[in-house]
Amino acid sequence: MIITIDIGNSRVKLAQWQASVIVARSVQAYGDKNLSDVFDELFTGIKKPEKIFAVCVSGDENRKTLANWVERQWQLPVGFLKTEKRFGDIVNAYDDPSHHGADRWAGLIASHQLFPDAAVCVIGAGTAITFDLMDGDGGHLGGYILPSYVTMHQSLLGDTANINSDLSAKYIDNKKVPNNTNDAVNDGLHKLLQAGVRELCSSATSVLGSSVKIIITGGFAQTILSYPEVPEMHHQPDLVMQGLYVVMNKVQVK
Repeated sequence: MIITIDIGNSRVKLAQWQASVIVARSVQAYGDKNLSDVFDELFTGIKKPEKIFAVCVSGDENRKTLANWVERQWQLPVGFLKTEKRFGDIVNAYDDPSHHGADRWAGLIASHQLFPDAAVCVIGAGTAITFDLMDGDGGHLGGYILPSYVTMHQSLLGDTANINSDLSAKYIDNKKVPNNTNDAVNDGLHKLLQAGVRELCSSATSVLGSSVKIIITGGFAQTILSYPEVPEMHHQPDLVMQGLYVVMNKVQVK
């Protein structure tokens, strides 16, 4: 068995692999929790794997915490994915690839495998909402980053007086003009994100052509998919895990 782990800025995701197929998944939000305690929960009942691969975009401290936990419990090293200039046909557009998130890099690699020879726009809907454009030959063009719903909500309430709103990412398209502050904030932020997603997807189509495949992953993906008038998207919840597994294990996933 092989384990892949994705440590984001708010959640830790885990997948267990057998013969290049995911056989089990789990996820934990960590917030202010001690990350070692989160790993205790995530790994409960899991036998010692053959290998562990990880992508971590939340800082060196969390990377060290995972490496120390695995070494203490199983005496294994953790293979951490790093963004490189090239992987196979895929060429990263960044002058310094280390500045391109390893989770975004994994998403591009998995997308190229899922849709070979197709141009793609890969959306990572997490703590930030990222867009990466890649042509059908594997040429990465770069991308965009938007603040998430949660980030904008926290910023708005933190920088303004006399505005109170419950943080609720649930989107309801009731077509009514909000008549209270809570709904005014939440509906306004959702409409802003909806417009931003539509605009950047339109930009991707203009650059890559009308046959571009739009792929979305991440914890906020379902909310974006519920927005009206967004283009067709392919929802791939395991996208980062698949890319991580392909690069680190040097195999094709099924």
